[in-house]
Amino acid sequence: MKVALVFPPQGHFTQPYLSLPSLAAYLRAHGVEQVEMFDESILAYDHFLSRERLERSLARIDAKARLAALDAKETLVFSDMERYQSLSEIALVGEQVAATIDEAKRVLRTKELFYDYERYLWAGRTIEQGLRIISEEFWPSRLTAHGFVMRYSVERSSEILAGTADERENPFLEFFREHTLPRLKALDPDLVGISLTFPSQAIPAFALARLVKQWKPSVHITVGGGLLAYVAEKLSRRPEVWGVIDSFIMLEGEGPLLQLCQEIESGRRDLSAIPNMLWCDADGNVHHNTHRDPLDIKTLPTPDFDGLPLTTYFSPELVIPLAITRGCYWGKCVFCTLYTVIGPGYRGRAIDQTVEDMRKLSAKYGTRHFYLAIEDLPPNMAARLPQAILDAGLDIDWWCDARLEHEAFTQEVCDAMAKSGCKRIAFGYESSSRRVLARMCKGIDPDRSIELVRRVRKSGISVTLYVMVGFPTETRDEARETLQTILANRDAIQEVSVRVFYLDESSEIFKRRQEFDIAEIYPDPTADLQVYYDFKCTSGMSRREARDTYLEFTRALRSHFPVFQNTNMLYHELKSHYFLYLARAGTWEKLLADVLERPRNASSATERPRRRRDLVR
Repeated sequence: MKVALVFPPQGHFTQPYLSLPSLAAYLRAHGVEQVEMFDESILAYDHFLSRERLERSLARIDAKARLAALDAKETLVFSDMERYQSLSEIALVGEQVAATIDEAKRVLRTKELFYDYERYLWAGRTIEQGLRIISEEFWPSRLTAHGFVMRYSVERSSEILAGTADERENPFLEFFREHTLPRLKALDPDLVGISLTFPSQAIPAFALARLVKQWKPSVHITVGGGLLAYVAEKLSRRPEVWGVIDSFIMLEGEGPLLQLCQEIESGRRDLSAIPNMLWCDADGNVHHNTHRDPLDIKTLPTPDFDGLPLTTYFSPELVIPLAITRGCYWGKCVFCTLYTVIGPGYRGRAIDQTVEDMRKLSAKYGTRHFYLAIEDLPPNMAARLPQAILDAGLDIDWWCDARLEHEAFTQEVCDAMAKSGCKRIAFGYESSSRRVLARMCKGIDPDRSIELVRRVRKSGISVTLYVMVGFPTETRDEARETLQTILANRDAIQEVSVRVFYLDESSEIFKRRQEFDIAEIYPDPTADLQVYYDFKCTSGMSRREARDTYLEFTRALRSHFPVFQNTNMLYHELKSHYFLYLARAGTWEKLLADVLERPRNASSATERPRRRRDLVR
């Protein structure tokens, strides 16, 4: 039995994602003969951002000719002006970017160069410029470090399928044919499992599935991942989808995927008894199999990263994602839908198992860096895990998200966390208004939350706050009160991640719209996969005011927080890199003094170091 597990483009390029290693570990532990992982996201980035590929792009683009065509237009609309700027940059520095792109990747992968901040910023800007060249080749599609979009909407199944066949605008079709399919053919799998986590992956995932089916119609293609909790039911109603894939696996995939392997290997291919699966029979009937709760997380093996291209990610040190819990122990926030994605209930791994996982992974892969990929660090683990790490003698650094549990995060607990290697915690603060927090069912007090934040910061841990603007009934004054609270406590807060509230159809607030003064929602009748809805409230901010207030937040954060200022913004946005720099510096204060606020050559972020020996010394 041969299985190919695929993570399609586009995900972030700084570290591996956890889905494939978790599934591979479970299948391997249960005797599946051959399981290979294909992280096509990082491999696509590595391919596109190479000298040979960028030179091919430049030849295809012919920037001067495209600029001349724009010059010939009587008037330029905004998209023309945006493209004119991009083409001008490509005409000016495109050849230089292509010539130095491999060096830029080497900087991001090499410790001695990565932690030289001027070189790091130069490399990051070069990567950005390289992605703009690729995007121009497939214009109006856009590939960045943080996303991939085409003119096709991922809220419409017909457009997703159209995007899978667009040779001119889909950059991944050529990549899949030249690079992914040859490796898949070498394996000749009986089963292909595709992990679909982000909307940016939807078109590439189905494009790859289409190509695989064209090559080997008999192979079973199943799709799983968090995004399916929102769209699988809707996708299953489209007959065209079943010409590309064979099944969807809902919620957590370990158990159903193993059963699917067993059915395929036996030759029966009876899908009817596999839990949490959607599939279509030969007569075109769609079946929704029986729901079954996820497996006990304590019975799952340690994730297995063997086979992933671990040296290809754009980071000098591996940051390993590790899930020590699944589900949310709070589960009451009316805006949250994560329970829909991660399955019912909360489950935690034993402390001794978690420590052993860390020990194994650290030794096996030669890294001391961990990201705990969990919704919230539960109070019992906050109290016990740090001491267990210390007792085991583990020399590691780690970070995670946590809920603002006022009683749990005592100064003693925060100090122990810092001593055990915790460098960063991200909290869901959302608002400083008691009224708004009560409507959200957050169960926290804003004043006590700030006290908690100060205890965490006093222990030496970097603090990130998640903030939401435009929650139904929230007034502009209440939102500005939140901003003022953050600014007044900026000595204790290092990062703030702000987002505008959008109404998710799976959320509790969507079901109880009248209670939140939501008078009207605006469904798009052409968007059969619509998940988020714009809306109108009879109280609080309008949607325009919410978006304007969001811009107020971003301007204020850039003015007052070093991480957001000038070229540091790049540093903040690249996943894992902030954590690695923080771990390297040891403390936020040292990072601030030695890196973020250190005077730099004004041109260093955009100009390549002039001599090669300057890069390697």
